[in-house]
Amino acid sequence: MIRWIFGMLFGMLLLISVMFGQLLYNASEDKGKQEPIEKPEYHLQIIVQNTDEYFWNFFKEGAKAAEEEYGVYVEFVPVSRKDAGVIKEAVEKGINAGVDGIAFQPADTKQTKDIVAEAKKREIALLTYENDSFNIPNTPMVGSSSYNIGTMAGNMAVNATNGKSNVVVIMNEAGEQGDVLYRNLLIQGIMEAFSKYSTINIKEIFTLDKDMFEAERVTSSIISDVKNVDLIICFDERSTPAVAQVLVDNNMVGDVKIIGYGFMPQTLDYIERGVIYGTVCPNAYEIGYYTVKQLAQSLKGEQISDYTPTEVYSIDAKNVNEYNNVIK
Repeated sequence: MIRWIFGMLFGMLLLISVMFGQLLYNASEDKGKQEPIEKPEYHLQIIVQNTDEYFWNFFKEGAKAAEEEYGVYVEFVPVSRKDAGVIKEAVEKGINAGVDGIAFQPADTKQTKDIVAEAKKREIALLTYENDSFNIPNTPMVGSSSYNIGTMAGNMAVNATNGKSNVVVIMNEAGEQGDVLYRNLLIQGIMEAFSKYSTINIKEIFTLDKDMFEAERVTSSIISDVKNVDLIICFDERSTPAVAQVLVDNNMVGDVKIIGYGFMPQTLDYIERGVIYGTVCPNAYEIGYYTVKQLAQSLKGEQISDYTPTEVYSIDAKNVNEYNNVIK
């Protein structure tokens, strides 16, 4: 009986030893997985809009490429809309969290200056991107030129109509003073492209609000209320396919040409089908890449530019297949 009891105790002790050894092995393995070989030197936050626009997909790809190249950690913080109060709150959270650098799109001047002052006190690097509308002193900027976007759209309109057309422009709602400046720069660019032609002019400018079906409503108003429209320029990425669909539904493809904005798959499909003449795109990948690069270099004590311009390009029937391959 005693030998049996000792045997049971020995067996239990052996089982416990094996289980304990396995536990130590697993803990050691997990520890090895959790600890990266190299820790990022800086933690950066980028405030982005939480939308389905393809701009943000390519912007993030560019930012992640620079993250790896410059040995930093990039955290994307989504906000619901481009609103001054919402953006200020998101940036302030980053400042209070003690991150090393923050990049964002300003939505006003006053609250953005408050953010800049607070970040400077805490020695946090700030940068704005896709912002040539708000004058934010002592804050570097990365992005495309609104004037160049307008000029490129205007040149495409000239090519689409041989310099003879009545043009309607669709733009986003102007809220803050900077939004008005952005719109003015776009229109100035278009007018520069039209300046050599007396037979092409802007008949009317329509404004989109934040309603989901606003583009359909505005386009329907254009084709029913504005006489002799030959071409529509739409400066909103999400609305460009909606404008095209209204023309399809009303059997007006070819009667009214479209110059769009952005890189959405539906837009490229409509270009391929001849519904949309072409689209103007900021180089989102480049904007994301240089946003992270400039912040990283600034934190490392390197001299950076006050303004880093990025490419604007156009897509039409001649090169649409090249870009279709990029998003597939």
